Amino acid sequence: MKSVEITREFEKLVRAFEAAPIQTRDMVRRQVKMAVRDVREYARDHHRFVTRSGMTEKSIMSEVKENQGTVYLGSSTAVFQHEGTKAHLILPRSKKVLRFAINKSFVFSKRVRHPGIKADHFLYTAADVMQPVIVSRFAKALDSLLGGL
Repeated sequence: MKSVEITREFEKLVRAFEAAPIQTRDMVRRQVKMAVRDVREYARDHHRFVTRSGMTEKSIMSEVKENQGTVYLGSSTAVFQHEGTKAHLILPRSKKVLRFAINKSFVFSKRVRHPGIKADHFLYTAADVMQPVIVSRFAKALDSLLGGL
């Protein structure tokens, strides 16, 4: 789990809450929503896995509660892409053989040795890349709020 925290501007934030608690709360909530959106969009656009249907990108979800936001993976496929898998054997579950298409023709096999999936930590990368942007935007919004009081 990776987190982006704003701690440098703590004293300014306390002053803003003391002077204008409602405006400060709204500003913090707005900044959290923008930060979560930015991390989610960066993760959707900058990954190394090959996309076919776009469903893995769409499963990168986000939610904001109070002054805390979360970006998470909404499908098991996305988790496998993010964390990777070890080499494993694929066996048929209900039939005697596996069937899959290669070069527009079907191939049958009793088992397949899957080499595994290399981890692509696109969420962690997105958080690392977007952190300076988030921190600077939060500092500007806080300075603007304090300047208006």
